[in-house]
Amino acid sequence: MKTLKRLIKEGDKVFNTVIRDYFQNGKNNVEFGYTDAVVLGLLENLINHSKSIVILLENKHHSSLDSILRTVFENFVYLKFIFQKDTTRRARSYDYSNRIKIIGLAEKLTEDSMDGVKMREFLEMGKDTVLKEITKGIDDEFKANTINGYLKEIGMQRKEQKWYNLDGKTNNLKAVCSQLDLLVQYDLLYPILSIETHGKNAIRNFSFWEKRVDLLNIMKNEEFYISLSSIYVMESIKLIYSHYKLKKALKSFETIFALNVQFK
Repeated sequence: MKTLKRLIKEGDKVFNTVIRDYFQNGKNNVEFGYTDAVVLGLLENLINHSKSIVILLENKHHSSLDSILRTVFENFVYLKFIFQKDTTRRARSYDYSNRIKIIGLAEKLTEDSMDGVKMREFLEMGKDTVLKEITKGIDDEFKANTINGYLKEIGMQRKEQKWYNLDGKTNNLKAVCSQLDLLVQYDLLYPILSIETHGKNAIRNFSFWEKRVDLLNIMKNEEFYISLSSIYVMESIKLIYSHYKLKKALKSFETIFALNVQFK
């Protein structure tokens, strides 16, 4: 746990380090753009979910650990995929895809259908309130620019296409992991971590006997979550520093953990 906490602490420094040593160093004439927002946002998400794992483990509350670790793994895979090649296009594709999801939700919330009415009733909001407070800024121009960008700039065939399916063959996360030499990790970990996410593990909370049913207190291997979270946090930080060519920061980071973490 000590190593994971230290990694998270170092991860919290990455954004400021990148801004200071790359964007504000006076040498690189570059502006913070979409690619930077995507990759640093993915790292931030990964770090925050790792913090959640620490909190749950410290409080001996093991529920949701699988779902959270699955998100950590996905964020690591996405970062590695974006940095593999064609980084700007892949990051932009990720951004467009998320915007299209937001557009889809906004359209459902504001449509004059039975589903739209029920969604607004669930939120206890009228259509005018939804337009003002939730979907503000998602106008026709935003929608057109987003969808046209995804189809024309990125080269997708349809707006529903997965953001990582740039070649028309990478249809799912397993295919992504195969490209990144992470297929073994996917095959071993992802199905297990997905059981909880999809609500298929309810029966594991009970033990059935001939004349009684016992409610079980499921205990999980804490080291499993600590080790994997540590690996994904560490590798993600290294990916970020390597991308921005921050050799000093990378060397300092690797030195800190050279004696604490085994890579293989």
